[in-house]
Amino acid sequence: MLFEDLTLKLDNTGKEPKYNQVARQIEKYLMEQNVAPGTRLPSERTLADLFGIAPMTLGRSLNELVRRGVLTRKVGSGTCFTGVHRTRRIGILCHQPVHVSDWYVGGILMEIYDSFKDTNIDLVFLVRRPEQYTDTIREYQLDGIIVLIVQEKSVPSIISLRDSGYPVVSVGIAYPELQNIGFGTDHRLSGYQATEYLISKGYEKIGIVTGATTGLIERERGYYEAMYNHRLSWHPDWLIRLNEINECSVFKFLKSSERPDALLLTAHSHVVPFYNLIKKFGLRIPEDIALIAFDNPSYAEFLEPSLTVFAQPIRQFTCNAMVQLKNMLTHQDLAVFDPTPSILIERNSCLQQKKNN
Repeated sequence: MLFEDLTLKLDNTGKEPKYNQVARQIEKYLMEQNVAPGTRLPSERTLADLFGIAPMTLGRSLNELVRRGVLTRKVGSGTCFTGVHRTRRIGILCHQPVHVSDWYVGGILMEIYDSFKDTNIDLVFLVRRPEQYTDTIREYQLDGIIVLIVQEKSVPSIISLRDSGYPVVSVGIAYPELQNIGFGTDHRLSGYQATEYLISKGYEKIGIVTGATTGLIERERGYYEAMYNHRLSWHPDWLIRLNEINECSVFKFLKSSERPDALLLTAHSHVVPFYNLIKKFGLRIPEDIALIAFDNPSYAEFLEPSLTVFAQPIRQFTCNAMVQLKNMLTHQDLAVFDPTPSILIERNSCLQQKKNN
């Protein structure tokens, strides 16, 4: 009998409605067993007894699959498997509104939309906090979610969904706890590598312009780690917070006797303003102060001088995330991907050699 060899695995914590768990596992079984379209299912009473669940729960599960187009009901024929590959809905969730015009976020979204172009998958963008994920999945009847630019506080919620068998991936930052479902760059390592690159060029007085978002904080940690490991001194005035940037503060920073001779710009949005201010105050790049940044916006190579960067492989890690999500949606084994490290693109903003003292 159909479903005789199916043992349901149900999470009773309430994180995902039981009927939805049952519906998902029934659909997975029908697909994996290559059940022929038109095959009639056993009666609801029979299935409820077979699975050991309440008839009401089983009924809601079948209704959900009818709504999704997986099953169909006909008077006198019972409930039958359609065999149709139904349209699925994937949620792209972010903790705050994002601008598609932003080079980094726009690049990720473009790859996501390209990955699902000409498929039976609809994408919906939603601003949601981690504690809202479960309700959002239920409200919008999402078959899977992509968490965009994931924050550290989102990690437990993502792990909980993963452990329940729900299709979920995150894109933007690679957290060790999200192995095989979290895709992005190790920003702490990138910050370390960028600082070490400057040190290898002979720079010792290295400052940083940073902010409060997760990726920027991780880059700042990498910066401190590299400075510490190379036993280089650090001055408090070498740190500028993005929310403190104005012409007066930058002027004071650049004209200080303790001014660094190299600077890490952790946010690409502040590259051009710093270029302009450095030149406005009569300093030269890289003769007076070297610059290195992260990401590789299209304008970086056209700046004067062109900007050295540690670029994130956005296309690669986003494509990997979409492959993994499709594996989950089609009940395939998870793929194992190699880490996607940042890529050094050397240009002219910090190429001048300096000798260590």
